[in-house]
Amino acid sequence: MALIHALQLQPRAPWTSLAPVLGASPTALAQRWARLRAAGMAWITAYPVHGVFSGGAMVALVEMNCIPGAVDDVAAKLERMPRVHNLEHAAQGRDLMLTVSAGSFGKLSALLLDELPKLPGVASLRSHIGARMHIEGSQWQLDALDREQREEIQRAGRAEQGRPSEPIYLRSDVYAPLVSALAHDGRATAAELATQLGRPTSTVRRQLSALLRSRTLRLRCEVAQLHTRWPMPVIWWCRLPGSALAATVARLREDSRVRLCMSVTGSANLVVNAWTADMGDLMNMQDSLERLLPAGGIVNSSVILRTRKRVGWLMHPDGRCTGEVIPLPGPLSGEPEVDRPK
Repeated sequence: MALIHALQLQPRAPWTSLAPVLGASPTALAQRWARLRAAGMAWITAYPVHGVFSGGAMVALVEMNCIPGAVDDVAAKLERMPRVHNLEHAAQGRDLMLTVSAGSFGKLSALLLDELPKLPGVASLRSHIGARMHIEGSQWQLDALDREQREEIQRAGRAEQGRPSEPIYLRSDVYAPLVSALAHDGRATAAELATQLGRPTSTVRRQLSALLRSRTLRLRCEVAQLHTRWPMPVIWWCRLPGSALAATVARLREDSRVRLCMSVTGSANLVVNAWTADMGDLMNMQDSLERLLPAGGIVNSSVILRTRKRVGWLMHPDGRCTGEVIPLPGPLSGEPEVDRPK
């Protein structure tokens, strides 16, 4: 858990810089990470920062109901769609929860109006357009490291990253294949990426450095949730006035259980997702949320029963990743490219 926590702080940190902090040799850390990845317990992926992908991708949360007996068939189709980033089985009022994105408002409208409702077995859906991301999953961390260890890892990471550079258009022919390769393995070296992409190592090293310094790509170390102390995920749909938003988000940032906080359109204008320890912890957090919000501020809530796909990665029922990643849409057409590195 300490190793995973360290990689949540600095996903591409060299083993040599983590070794003195974690009290193990670089070789031992590399071997531990290889075992964790092979078992599907932890993995590192990469994806565009919200609002940068395709010049400003649009995100939506979708509640979907299916006709009786069709949930598994519908979910099997959805998990293969590149524009479906997250796919979850939910309780109370909806069968499935989706996080989807598209490169423009028009493309998102077509996905929500013309494509998803016409899938065989879909009975109905409700869409909530993302307006602003306040907290997202890459900011969530384990609690395996103490404050001094966290600060030391962060200092080393800032020194290695160097100064930020100009943002990069991630759908270009140069960078889209690199982004896709890093989605499969966020720790891949320049030499490994060069072999996959058929480019000179020196060229990939330069492109990779520019990409990472641009801060337009989010690197994220994920963990199998059911094997942590917080196996019960929940989502709350909330309503609050705009004047209370900043203070509410600031308070939510202090709660280490919060995985997602996003402003959305609709009668509920704020969505909060959290990982909790058990039903008692869930209810305690809901009580805290009710005190934070105006009266009647929680419009609805739902426990997530199972996650089938998280940020493009397909999941086993026990929360481990399968190792299979559904590629991001291609750089020009908006459709997936077929020749992606495995």
